[in-house]
Amino acid sequence: MFDNIYSNLTRKVPYKLLILIPIVASVLALFVIYFNGMPLGIDFKGGTLIELTTDKSVGPQDVASLSSDLSALKLEDLKVYSGKDLETGKNKVSISTTSVISAGNLSSILGKYFGVLHEFDEASAVLSQKPSDNLRDRLSSRLKEGVDVQYDAASKTVTITALDLDKAELDSALTYYLEEDVSVQLSKKNLNVNAMQPTLGEKLRNDGLKAAIVGYILMVLVILLAFRDVVPSVAVLLSASCDAVISIGLMSLLGIVMEPASLVALIMLVGYSVDTDILLTTRMLKRRKGEINEAVDGAVKTGLTMTGTTFVVMLVVLIVSELFTHLSALTSIASVLLLGLMADVCSTWFMNAGILKWYLEEKGGKLGLFRKR
Repeated sequence: MFDNIYSNLTRKVPYKLLILIPIVASVLALFVIYFNGMPLGIDFKGGTLIELTTDKSVGPQDVASLSSDLSALKLEDLKVYSGKDLETGKNKVSISTTSVISAGNLSSILGKYFGVLHEFDEASAVLSQKPSDNLRDRLSSRLKEGVDVQYDAASKTVTITALDLDKAELDSALTYYLEEDVSVQLSKKNLNVNAMQPTLGEKLRNDGLKAAIVGYILMVLVILLAFRDVVPSVAVLLSASCDAVISIGLMSLLGIVMEPASLVALIMLVGYSVDTDILLTTRMLKRRKGEINEAVDGAVKTGLTMTGTTFVVMLVVLIVSELFTHLSALTSIASVLLLGLMADVCSTWFMNAGILKWYLEEKGGKLGLFRKR
């Protein structure tokens, strides 16, 4: 499928001209980033992510109506989307905003659509008499987690709140400690609120940037030690750098937010780009006979097969995530990798291959490489 693709391409387009394509694309990407900026996710900018599960069906019209009601609160960068919760199988609604808010601020609006919401498991039972004051400690010891116990003398109702409650175990514990037959009504947690303050988001952003810079420096050292030749090493680093810059530029252009998942995807992308660059460089430098294009064609065939396979997998992950699971982390990773894989085709097979071919043609006589049969 990919036989002689580089040779056929360079017969129509000079390979030195192909080298310029990723460079020009990188320059354009830098302009896009400068003028358009980079949208940041909640983890890097601060904000609130609210996730709730419900037995009610949630259609596009419900999402639109909920978005309209929440927009009246002047929330910044508001996004509302629905999907399925993989753990419970229930319908799931996610609300994200770069404004820092509490669930209490949204209780009236969310209650209108989804009824009573609980951030913790909550159990209640009617008792014949007031429980002892040490019931909370005894339940915490028995259930091996912190619990909160409240008793309403007027209704003789005890309310127990914890992160994770099991009805059968709680029935047994209360029956034993209270010496009466107790059956609780249990409402499982159906609301999760994660708020990130802007200062903490800035710290995480800076830490992520430092980690990426350290990783890049280590990559430079490894490549220089591996090849011990300036031109091939620079070609690999330039290719990987262009791949990352083009991908970030496309993220800015398409509005894909920078968050931990997308940052991880970028780091993965640089590693993948270096992998294909090393494949190409090793094939070209170690081949001792034949035309230069033969070495490139062999590397291209292997590399594009790898890239094509990965591209299809990421495309499937993106489609499944968008249509069914609505897992934002998977969507971010798949989206960034898809953009990066397309950029990698240009940076590796146009620029890196062209630089190495130019280098070997100039140095071929001294190196004794790639002489015709």
